[in-house]
Amino acid sequence: MKRYSGRIPACGVFCGGCPTYIREKNPCPGADINRKRCEKCKTFHLCCSEKGITYCYQCSIFPCAKFKAFSKRWLKYGQDFIKNQELLKTVGEKDFLTYYNLKVDE
Repeated sequence: MKRYSGRIPACGVFCGGCPTYIREKNPCPGADINRKRCEKCKTFHLCCSEKGITYCYQCSIFPCAKFKAFSKRWLKYGQDFIKNQELLKTVGEKDFLTYYNLKVDE
């Protein structure tokens, strides 16, 4: 994992733990800089935008089947998106980033 302090996408991924962000060759610059990529995400961003919400946890049907399936695929990367959404809801964006960045520093 790498430190990350930018925008948190609707799905609740900590970009610092994303395999695309941490790869050596042609890494993603993160959800803050790579905003266009996130805003094209039909699974989460566009769904949240249509509902007028920022994060999936704010949806009345959270966690939906799409979210559960996506979350399950990411467990191998060390992130549980359902727990990430709960953490975002409980502590907010700033403390969410602090929590994960402290894990990077361990």
